[in-house]
Amino acid sequence: MQDRELVAAIVNGDPDGLAEAYDRYAASLYAYCRSMLPDSLPPGEAADAVADTFTIAVAKLEGLRDPNQLGSWLHAVARNECLRRLGAAGLAADAAGLAPGGAVPRVSPPDALRERVLQAGTDNTPTGRADRVSVTHRAGAFGRTGFPKPIIPPGPRWWHEVRRHPRAVAGVGAVTVAVVAGGIAVLLIAGGTHRARASTVTLGEGSFGTSAAPSSQAGGPSSPGRGPTPASGSPSTAMSPTDGPTAAQSTSPDPPRSSGPTRSSPSSSPSPSPSPSPSPSPSPSPSPSSSPPPTPGTLRVTPNKLVLSAVKGQPASGTFIVTAVGGPVNFAITSSNGSVTVSPASGSLRAAGSWITVTVTVRSNVALNARLTVKPENLVVTVQFTIKV
Repeated sequence: MQDRELVAAIVNGDPDGLAEAYDRYAASLYAYCRSMLPDSLPPGEAADAVADTFTIAVAKLEGLRDPNQLGSWLHAVARNECLRRLGAAGLAADAAGLAPGGAVPRVSPPDALRERVLQAGTDNTPTGRADRVSVTHRAGAFGRTGFPKPIIPPGPRWWHEVRRHPRAVAGVGAVTVAVVAGGIAVLLIAGGTHRARASTVTLGEGSFGTSAAPSSQAGGPSSPGRGPTPASGSPSTAMSPTDGPTAAQSTSPDPPRSSGPTRSSPSSSPSPSPSPSPSPSPSPSPSPSSSPPPTPGTLRVTPNKLVLSAVKGQPASGTFIVTAVGGPVNFAITSSNGSVTVSPASGSLRAAGSWITVTVTVRSNVALNARLTVKPENLVVTVQFTIKV
């Protein structure tokens, strides 16, 4: 049976339709759940997620707008079930169990899972109906197209990263503490040195002023709070911030008695003095090193095959999910056939675990097989389109 026929059979309560849907999709769903759930969770969690997915299908498939998207719908429900279990365990969505390149490892579901799914979907006893109602209620809201609304784990995105990689974050935290401690030590040492140097220059201000006019205050500096006034062509005023007062440079507020090129006698005609220069400012302190940019991630696509069909002259559409693994990724999707289009054809997944649903539309009067390539990993999604009779 086609997916559309399977959906109709499940909605009508036909156990054969549920059994065939299980045989077609259970293996990929179980492998997908195993890849999303970490080893720290009990081994039966993946099987529980698959069983709940089919239980939800019995109650919610009636609202699926496009029955040909059964496979994508089941994977979307399974993803939410896995995220709910990760949230209950205090973790964020993680794809650490995925194989390189985003491929889902092949894992066979437990032998007893099929009987469990069929019994839960067809049990019309009060207990069976109550269990289906409970599982369906826990699944949350569904959108206008019949697909479940994505579940986002609680808490800010940075906290998801901390909970997902506690050891790596602990190492980064230790390095950060060391860098900050070193930066504080440098700031303290550099700050003390700069204060001492600024004090030295201020103390020498009364001795190195070059103005010919007498001070407004007896024995005091002529311009409090300003730096030394440089004298043009005077070698004695070429004073670096590291220079301190020497034996020939008195720190007394009274002017030195010895004559020198930096002073002019009172009898000489006053010359205009240059404007005061600002006090030497401390050199900038070293700042702690900034954190490195996030490591780029890889992509995963689910499912990697779409089977679509439509009446001649009518379009057919399906969806698949693109997920970022291990870090942010920019993606682009190309089609090998002009009759097959995707939306969106490119985009950005800004953090590990983020995902987007891609819609595939086929407009063709003949049957065709096309390949969609998802870059940068060059993952392939096969599209098989047939004409309904």
